Amino acid sequence: MDEQGPKSPAAEMSIREWLEDRRRIGMQPGLEATMTMLARLDMPHMHFPCVHIAGSNGKGTTAAHLANALTLGGNMVGLFTSPHLCHVEERIRIDGKLIDPKQLDKALHAIRTLATKAPAIEISYFETLFLAAMIVFRSVGVDRAVIETGLGGRLDATRTCIADLTILTDISREHRSVLGNSLKEIAREKAAIARPGSPMLARWPYDRGVRKEIEAACSNSPGFWFRGDRMELYSFEDSDKAVRKLSEGDGILIPRGFFDGGMPMLYDNAMLAQWATVLLGGIPPLASTVVECTMWPGRMQEFDGPYDIGFLLDCAHNPSGLTRLKEELILRREREEASGRYFCPDAIIFGATQQDDLDAFLHPLIEVIVAMDDPMLVLTEPTGGRTPAISADDLLERIREHHPSARVQVRPNVRVALDVAIEEARSGASNSVLDGVTGTIWSFGSLYLIGDLLRLLGKAGFDDLQSLVSSAFLDE
Repeated sequence: MDEQGPKSPAAEMSIREWLEDRRRIGMQPGLEATMTMLARLDMPHMHFPCVHIAGSNGKGTTAAHLANALTLGGNMVGLFTSPHLCHVEERIRIDGKLIDPKQLDKALHAIRTLATKAPAIEISYFETLFLAAMIVFRSVGVDRAVIETGLGGRLDATRTCIADLTILTDISREHRSVLGNSLKEIAREKAAIARPGSPMLARWPYDRGVRKEIEAACSNSPGFWFRGDRMELYSFEDSDKAVRKLSEGDGILIPRGFFDGGMPMLYDNAMLAQWATVLLGGIPPLASTVVECTMWPGRMQEFDGPYDIGFLLDCAHNPSGLTRLKEELILRREREEASGRYFCPDAIIFGATQQDDLDAFLHPLIEVIVAMDDPMLVLTEPTGGRTPAISADDLLERIREHHPSARVQVRPNVRVALDVAIEEARSGASNSVLDGVTGTIWSFGSLYLIGDLLRLLGKAGFDDLQSLVSSAFLDE
């Protein structure tokens, strides 16, 4: 007679089905479940120091640049980010490479075994993957990890990592139902990643109230401001006096003209990472090498697609991110046209998930359309997001209110939207700055939309999604 009791529903699922089932739990603000699971897993997070990064925009790009700088400096580096574009393995990287699916499965089995042990613990999808990252990083013996928060900071599962440096990128209004309605409240939640005695590096916010919240969170920690308009570091205690200056000759400063077309947003994120390497000590690798070797998929990503059409994809997905993207695109057009090259798309594919302020989100989109000679706008509905997509018909209605003459096509299915955009690009042939292309298509508004497009365009392989794109410097 079989004396074992009936298997639990969790045990009947495949390990990937069990992981997907974690989505039903939703977001769980708080650290109790994560801390309990870390204890059951024998404290894997205690085996390596971390850099912990929070912010509204740019934290993933900053994390990728920093992780690559540390790898190029001779370290084995784990990188944890979220969400993913195409494969869940993107969230956990070793030296820029996605972990092997078998590594993830092994970690998930260990987590499920201990989570279902009495008393059982309900852990969310995000918490599960953070725990998996800690297990994998310990098992391979990383020297250091770079950890991006999921949402906020104070109650995010990643707050349990052992950080000897924390970083804040920009602060903007987002997720108000969780983080608060004001910039000060949001800054307070994100700045709570500060660790007593460990330095914090923060991008200078022009809102004085936000600065005060960040400084207050670092009352027991040294804090430093990075100002993108000045290549100097300032202490929280005296924001008028530089404590460290960089020059192009020291190899740490990225020359202003290094990024194509200027791209101040990418420049600021990369420089924030460079400053982090300075605060961590040691000799950081040449800044230009880090930039050349870093490709963060879905962030100002350019490539040639079918019919030699040029694509530019960006994951800007909130009002502040889309505003900064707008500024970068307009600046780049000015720079390219000053050199006699045309820089406008034939079509823009746009879709988004639910927004706190849809009008604020759409305003920079409309400014891009007007500034770029009114390309066709193809509205669609991305799939797979944590929150549902905004109806393409609803987007059309709101856009018509602000720009009645816009050329718009509504195609809720992303594949069909791509086909429509390709047909427009082939007939329009914009003579874009991208060499050899026969037309151009841009897309932004949702990370999930960019993931859908990368899959459809055959750019979703593990090799396509590496963040450290050249190993030549590692082999020297």
